[in-house]
Amino acid sequence: MEAKSAKALAAADTQIDCCLVALEAVSRNRVLMECKRPVFLITDRDDGSVLRKAVSVSAAGIINTYIMADDLLDAVDRSVACPPYYDPQLLRAALEPSPLLGNDDAHELAHHLTPREDDVLRRIVRGEPTAQMADQMGVSVSTVRSHVQNVLGKLGVNSRLAAIAFALNYNIEKVRETHPQLS
Repeated sequence: MEAKSAKALAAADTQIDCCLVALEAVSRNRVLMECKRPVFLITDRDDGSVLRKAVSVSAAGIINTYIMADDLLDAVDRSVACPPYYDPQLLRAALEPSPLLGNDDAHELAHHLTPREDDVLRRIVRGEPTAQMADQMGVSVSTVRSHVQNVLGKLGVNSRLAAIAFALNYNIEKVRETHPQLS
């Protein structure tokens, strides 16, 4: 059976085991999340982020369009019998570490830090807690938190630990030494 709209799909006959939906349709039709049957996503993307989308809508599975028709049917059957089913290549892509930046790119990101943010990054690397940073810098704890968030955002990381790894992996201290105007 083919549904002409997401509402028709959600209200479709109960004899349907699973709804096969293009990943891009999920973005446009939130009603798919209300579908009474398992939703199996199919996508032409091969990056690991599509797996997050599948999980966010509680999909019974996700697979890439490169698969042969028989393999697709087998994957759908497995997702209905024992969800979830994740395409092995998409799962590998989701679990692989992000590719490292080149040194030049990492240093370019570090160049965007203000002198105060650079100071905060150095303190993060030393392991100073927020309250100690605030006390030593003569600012409030909330100001330090703002600086920390700015540092994380500019470096493209999501935690202090990741900022430490970034600074150590790319020798950010050496960047500051060669560009004293950024210190």
